[in-house]
Amino acid sequence: MSHDAMDHGAMDHGAHGAAPPAGRPTISNMPHQHALVLVGADTVFGVHMTQYHHEEHKYQMILRLALPHAAAETLAAHRRTHPLDTFILCNDAADELTIPEIASGRTARFRANIFQGLPPFTQEDEERPHFFPWSLDRVEPIAGDFEVTVERVVLFRPFAHHLVLPDFATYYLFGRGSEAHMTHLQTARLATGPFEAPAFGPDYDHVLSLASAPDWIAPDLLEAGIVVSTPAVRMRDPSTGAPKLPCKDPFQRGAAIELLYRGMGPLLGVVAGNTFLFGAGVCTSPSLMISPTPPKQLRQR
Repeated sequence: MSHDAMDHGAMDHGAHGAAPPAGRPTISNMPHQHALVLVGADTVFGVHMTQYHHEEHKYQMILRLALPHAAAETLAAHRRTHPLDTFILCNDAADELTIPEIASGRTARFRANIFQGLPPFTQEDEERPHFFPWSLDRVEPIAGDFEVTVERVVLFRPFAHHLVLPDFATYYLFGRGSEAHMTHLQTARLATGPFEAPAFGPDYDHVLSLASAPDWIAPDLLEAGIVVSTPAVRMRDPSTGAPKLPCKDPFQRGAAIELLYRGMGPLLGVVAGNTFLFGAGVCTSPSLMISPTPPKQLRQR
């Protein structure tokens, strides 16, 4: 699945060289709908689904969220029944916003819906410039039209297209209390020349929970988030330097993972829990590894 399909109709003004509309600053974002992968039970976090080719989605962001009681209870009930499924929170189409609005603190509350999995769509759907998979005319949310509160911005990381792919996969480890999660820190390097249509990457998106919070990290560091590397997951061929990305989830549930804090020091161990999103769709458009929406939640078209 292409992450381009998740865009809600924006032009990347910087990459394509087009002038912004009259009255808009040169560097700005259009309000859009955004998809956040939800992780955590005691504390709910939302991890923004990235997209390299549109300015509005060129951000990695993690939010600590407060859901209203009814929505939180509904989410918890569905997770008990479907513990391996992915749950997505999207801002409502009537409350479009930008990622910088949230990161800056200008927007701390917005109307939202929670969906279970990814609904099916066709190649024709994907080619529509304003297509959004979680549109309310396509799929029924498990919890809808509620106000979510952003309690804290855990991570705000705009992509920089000059950065180089690291030798080993790098993750952001975060959480609270007994729960911990990781998301892959992506590199959206510009891969084309000045006379070609822009292409970025390659890289991959990955969101997973750990079996438990590691005992080697202080509570304040866990809540703030730390950067770790994974020596077992190479991003470059050691002989040629060419990109060498994992084509499937490198951490199966229950697997021991060895990490290096800040990419150095002694090896530190964690145990993988559930993966909720994996795929290189941010740039190369294969099938995104995410649970499908149950058929009963799909609207008749």
